[in-house]
Amino acid sequence: MFWLYNLLWLLAFPGVISYLALRKSLTGKYRQNFGPRLGVGLEGLARPIRGEVIWVHALSVGEVLSVVSLVHTLRRQFPDYKILITTTTESGQQVARQKLASLDCHFLYMPLDFWCLMQRMVKSIGASLFVLVETDLWPNLFWCLAREKTPIILVNGRLSDQSFFRYGLWRSFFSRAFNNIDVFSMQSHEDARRVGMLGVEAAKIRVTGNLKFDQPMAKSAAQEREELVRELAWIQPSATWVAGSTHPGEEDIVLRVYSRLRQEFSDLCLILAPRNQQRFEEVFKLASQSGWQTLLRSQLPAGKGRGTQVDLLILDTIGELARFYSLGDFAFVGGSLVPLGGHNPLEAVQRGLPVVFGPHMGNFREIAAVLTDKGGGFQIEDEGELFELIRSWLAAPAMCREQGEKAQAAIQPHQGAVDQNLEVIRSILGTRKA
Repeated sequence: MFWLYNLLWLLAFPGVISYLALRKSLTGKYRQNFGPRLGVGLEGLARPIRGEVIWVHALSVGEVLSVVSLVHTLRRQFPDYKILITTTTESGQQVARQKLASLDCHFLYMPLDFWCLMQRMVKSIGASLFVLVETDLWPNLFWCLAREKTPIILVNGRLSDQSFFRYGLWRSFFSRAFNNIDVFSMQSHEDARRVGMLGVEAAKIRVTGNLKFDQPMAKSAAQEREELVRELAWIQPSATWVAGSTHPGEEDIVLRVYSRLRQEFSDLCLILAPRNQQRFEEVFKLASQSGWQTLLRSQLPAGKGRGTQVDLLILDTIGELARFYSLGDFAFVGGSLVPLGGHNPLEAVQRGLPVVFGPHMGNFREIAAVLTDKGGGFQIEDEGELFELIRSWLAAPAMCREQGEKAQAAIQPHQGAVDQNLEVIRSILGTRKA
């Protein structure tokens, strides 16, 4: 099957290059990672990395954020190792550099999974361990690492309904790719069961929990809030709703609900954070049509130290959503009213906000269940239910705060995934050194 996979890559390669170049010229996407994803300058970029290397790959922003605490721990526990962070997306690379800048890490883009590119990448780095975050499969990369006898560990592994179905269709091929992975550290028993059904040996599978529960907060929510108020010259309204990681179709719903709520709660502010940075301008134009005082986050502070009353703020920066939750009283988590599997609600929960999400939370099924079970998370079906829930929070602020406290308390028993994954990594590196 690998010969067929590489034949398809060979046939598709000209088209892939043309697609990336077209998107780069039309939208600006891939401006930074166009060359690196094609392997341009790969050896020169990787050559300065000398000595024992722990190589961590995180696809994009969500994967980077989930592994931040683990990378901090690896730096403390293995000070003699170099740490290389690779990402696929530009936004992921930006956030990785922001969050891990203090750790003296090396940062690169991951090339396309073309055999010759991966062979050059693997040989240039010479890693002692490859850590893959979540279930982002790279068959040629795994094969090249296995040839160099580089151990591979999958951390925070999960299999969504869509991924499980897709891998099941091509079980023979993907089981061979999976066999090159030495340890599968899965988020839940259900994820472990699913990966076992795809042909992975039981001896390779661990259930170590979800790293997202262990996301660190450098400052308290109160400190973050105070800093943002000063930084933005922010005039605090009586209540603030943060709608994070929204997608097309969800902004329309959120804006309609907001307009209805403003008829009764005239001082309500909405902070709206689109998931895709290519949509910032589109969402800003959509929000501006609502008639409310609408600004981009990049327009704040609004000049000469004078605060500006903001009805609706569009968060048009990368990597800031987490701290902007500290300005909120409650949160909606996007990707859930449309069938995309939802996004991570824990950044809002850590800051004491109750969270609401739609029916499509398959990517965060366990987290959603924990929160709804303890009364800190609420799953709604449609726009009407979203309006009624937020209206109840605005009408009873004390109840809203209590439910935020329940959400915070709900996640505490599920922390500890970093320590469990550290033990697995320590055993692998110890065996390699022996």
